[in-house]
Amino acid sequence: MGENKQLKDCEEIRYTWRIRNFSSLNVSDIYSGVFEVSGCRWCLQAYPKGNDVDHLSVYLQVADKDSLPDGWSRTANFTLHLINQMNSTMSMSTKQGAQCKFEKEKSRWGYPSLFPLSKLHDKNGGYLVDGTCVIEAEVSVTDVFPVSTDEPSDSSVLIDQSVNKLRDAESIYTKAESLLKSISKEPTSSVSDGTITVPSFKDPAVAKERFNKLISFPLNDLVDSEHETAMIETLSILGDNLSSFSDDQAKQIKQLKDDFPITKQKWRDSVRVKVNCERSLSIFEKTKNLLEVSVKNENGIKTELEELKSREKELKEELKKLQDDSRRLVMERLELSKQTQQIYALAEEQAGKIKGNEEEMSAVNKNLKDLKSNWESMKSLFV
Repeated sequence: MGENKQLKDCEEIRYTWRIRNFSSLNVSDIYSGVFEVSGCRWCLQAYPKGNDVDHLSVYLQVADKDSLPDGWSRTANFTLHLINQMNSTMSMSTKQGAQCKFEKEKSRWGYPSLFPLSKLHDKNGGYLVDGTCVIEAEVSVTDVFPVSTDEPSDSSVLIDQSVNKLRDAESIYTKAESLLKSISKEPTSSVSDGTITVPSFKDPAVAKERFNKLISFPLNDLVDSEHETAMIETLSILGDNLSSFSDDQAKQIKQLKDDFPITKQKWRDSVRVKVNCERSLSIFEKTKNLLEVSVKNENGIKTELEELKSREKELKEELKKLQDDSRRLVMERLELSKQTQQIYALAEEQAGKIKGNEEEMSAVNKNLKDLKSNWESMKSLFV
């Protein structure tokens, strides 16, 4: 019996999903990476062209729903944000902490009409910058059933620990590209599910007429339960009344009577296999689309990384030049400081001498003034 676990001090994770090349996506829906909150795995699902509406549609989904035991459930509070990359105050947010119960019958909750596509694709709107759309989700889990026996991860994003170096990432990227190039789409045919009502008769003449109608049906119509019963009854009646047929026809009817049950069973088995194959192809097509988006996103990151490396090289060269200039200026300052020290010593010596000169200058000025005054007095006696 499972145990229901209520999380009192539940953690809240803010997950950021950057969708690159958003405008050029040619898929109906895409999925984010898987992230973990309180031991539960989640992912975001988005419809770039809207889920049958002219709005961006975004949902929160249980990522491992197919591998969970019967009766599982998670109760979570979540808020979605469409980030305005030019003005954060213009970012769009859903109702804060909307609480929803996720279970097998309802493994995703979200907003079919999150944001109008016309506003989203507005070049000056700020929601698409360089082809990138940014969606954030705040998620907290309040209730889990059954309780997981696994230790919860302490990271909000599940990361394959084997991919911890750039060379590993490059190897995976190359393999993904090669796989996509090797994949080719093959058309698949559909199986008719139409039915035709045929009444049951025992008369050989009517049975022959009914046989002529039934034998003209496509095989996929004949394996319908009603038509199958009619054919078996008809062959049984005709098998006892072969005189109205040619020898070749009578032989074929007897053979058909023996082979028909085997033929219809083979058809059903083949259809079952075909349906399973088509289901697998459908799942594969979605996986392939996800892989294409992932490779395209990684290619964008590779380009950005190369640009950053180039910029890093430029900055290193610029830093070296600045360091050389700094060392040169330090040497110039030290040399100038030596000159300043010499001039300072000379100025200090001369400052002491100037103090004595000032007193002598004052006495000389007084003598000159007295001489001038005496001269003027004597001069006045004769002029």
